[in-house]
Amino acid sequence: MNVRIFDPQGIKPEDYRHRFPELEHTPEFTELSTRALIFAWWYSNQSSPLVIYTDDDYERVKEALKRSGFNPSKNEREKILSLQFDSSLAIAIKKMGSFDPGARLKAFMMVKKIYDQYQLIIDRGPDAFEEITTKGEGENTTTTKEVDYKKYVDISAKIVGELPALLTKLEEGFAIVNVSGEEIKEDESTALSDWQRQKSDE
Repeated sequence: MNVRIFDPQGIKPEDYRHRFPELEHTPEFTELSTRALIFAWWYSNQSSPLVIYTDDDYERVKEALKRSGFNPSKNEREKILSLQFDSSLAIAIKKMGSFDPGARLKAFMMVKKIYDQYQLIIDRGPDAFEEITTKGEGENTTTTKEVDYKKYVDISAKIVGELPALLTKLEEGFAIVNVSGEEIKEDESTALSDWQRQKSDE
């Protein structure tokens, strides 16, 4: 599995912010053109192949310019290649580098688990709220079963109320892109977090 966040590959630049609505609402990105934002992704996002595999900052910034299609003025380009970023680009690079792939994958898996558990409750129906009461001892023991229909109705209404927000979170997926096409499994969120910690210790 190969998980990335805010991955611009395969997306038209004009669609990039719309594909990941969080980018549109992040103040640090408002002053950047889309191409400059994509440059920031290539240069500093923790899931960018250039960040993972290119240790040299100068090589990384050169390749990030090439892959992003960001075409600043000659003077600005020379400054960027010298790792001298203007304030808005420097702020965006810092923010883009702060997103944690492991934490986002864990958050996605948590929301998915809640969604799946809601499905189990709905599938079981009123039986999910059956209460068993035992009275007496020995041969005089009696057992009664009673369904708490009010609790069932209340919980069902709560689930219906929360579904739109859960569905939005699942659809947006915390900006996670699984570029391998394999199913994301629960234990992989821990593996990605371990990888992230290892990168930060290097």
